[in-house]
Amino acid sequence: MSYSPYNEKSEKELALLIADGDERAFKELYLRFLPNLVNSGRKILKSEELVSEVIQESLIRLWMHREKLRGVDSVRAWVYRIFSNECFRYLKKYGLQHVSLDYITDIHTTNFSNSTEQACSMRETHKIIHHAVTSLSPRQREIYSLSREQGLKISEIAIKLGLSNKYVKKTLTVALHNIRRDLMRSGKTYLLMCILLIVFE
Repeated sequence: MSYSPYNEKSEKELALLIADGDERAFKELYLRFLPNLVNSGRKILKSEELVSEVIQESLIRLWMHREKLRGVDSVRAWVYRIFSNECFRYLKKYGLQHVSLDYITDIHTTNFSNSTEQACSMRETHKIIHHAVTSLSPRQREIYSLSREQGLKISEIAIKLGLSNKYVKKTLTVALHNIRRDLMRSGKTYLLMCILLIVFE
């Protein structure tokens, strides 16, 4: 995968870009936090389905209130507070209020702050994706690159390459299927794959 300037930005720099509506900065930030959120969610909720729902809701709330990031000192703490609030909401909804705030705080301390483990996990995932991308056909690699590395939408790629939207979407879907297959073989989480490999319209 090609170099992205967003990879080098600090969490605070990404937060300021997100506050201005930068979607690529938003993607970079949540990918950094995602592995620990997944691990924490599993320990709190004991359900893959609920973890997926909670993280999706947390990301939506983060994006909806992104302007508040300008005044946030600790981006990690702010993201985790949103996530914790969503966990409690789901626990209450499904009658699991017995899980304590101390338990969630402990998970935050032992897992979410472990940036070294998180970084290693993401590096490994990117290596797997890079290897899978090199195995794609030239057209698939081109469309994948325009979508994932340049952030173009399907309609924009179609115009740029002189192709139909339907062809671009179908080709990208096949490319992502191949990458998803390699991630599954490597034991990567389904939720992580969904967020990394979603087809943007």
